[in-house]
Amino acid sequence: MSLDFSNSYALREKVNEHSRSGNLALYAEAQERGLSFSELLEEMDPSPRRADGTLDTPLDAFERQLYLAGVVTAGRKATTLEQFLTGVGLILAPEYVSREIQRGYRMVQDPADLVAAIVPERGPSVKPIYLKTDYAKKPLARRSDAANYPVVKLAYREKDASMVDRGRQFDFSYRVLKNQKLAEFRVFLNWIGAELAFDEITEIYGIVISGDGTSPAPANSFNGTAGSFGYSDLTHLALAFGGPARMTHLLGTKSDIEKILNIPEFQDPQAFQGQMPFLVSGDYRSFLPINTRLVVCPGATATKFAALDHRFAVRESVAQPLLIEAEKVISQKLESAVISKESAYTIMVEDAVAVSDY
Repeated sequence: MSLDFSNSYALREKVNEHSRSGNLALYAEAQERGLSFSELLEEMDPSPRRADGTLDTPLDAFERQLYLAGVVTAGRKATTLEQFLTGVGLILAPEYVSREIQRGYRMVQDPADLVAAIVPERGPSVKPIYLKTDYAKKPLARRSDAANYPVVKLAYREKDASMVDRGRQFDFSYRVLKNQKLAEFRVFLNWIGAELAFDEITEIYGIVISGDGTSPAPANSFNGTAGSFGYSDLTHLALAFGGPARMTHLLGTKSDIEKILNIPEFQDPQAFQGQMPFLVSGDYRSFLPINTRLVVCPGATATKFAALDHRFAVRESVAQPLLIEAEKVISQKLESAVISKESAYTIMVEDAVAVSDY
């Protein structure tokens, strides 16, 4: 497929001009409008898209500017960080760093997979909304002369949930960094992104276990032998959900996830075909006991599982998406810069979360 650079060449002139002067006006405009730098470039140089909205081109607007600036991100001829930060595409560097961190954020376990809804918000706090399910649990949603329909009610929590600012600060030496090729440097950025994702997974685990500060903590569903967790305990946890909710994800420490993997009922391939993808790939996340995805949570509490239905349980309110200090990437050459995100996780449907503390 041939690429159309007709709009890209005109945009390149602006990118080059801003790179020469270190002008961050495009980043300021994007932030003011609640866009990423890449999204702003897409407005200025739209990429062809399919009917479903996905890209219908090998390169998006940002990648086309990297190409025109001669920035090579992979392979033997990859650009060094010094070449990037002193070249005609300098202004692209902060967004490159941000995109690679976001790639790492999705690489191991994307927190968005655990969230039912992501909603932009403004301000230091948010008033969570939730579904009151008690009214809707009456049988037969059919009206008669003697009774009304069961009531489904949405309500605000009594308390607000505060936004949480999470991030990482770079503390690199440019003397060490400058000769690194982007093919190598991106690995470190991917790792930082994965760490940020684990921060959020730990927070999701925390609100399932203890409530979000505005919602109550779920009751412990465990009713087995203290200190042990077997197949019957897993099935009991799976059946602890209410209404149409089911257990789609199970979060715990690495040792507790290992305990699940070693449950005897899952060892016999004749008895449990669901282990075959795990045996082939070696990725524990492909192992689906009771059709549930396993998630290792670094900040989890030992012997305490958090279970959720990702379709109903959690809402993320985002005041500031993942954002890097563009000015410091340019002026301090990444020696000191912060990438951070400000958001709050809240429970939308209490029947869609469960806890097993064995």
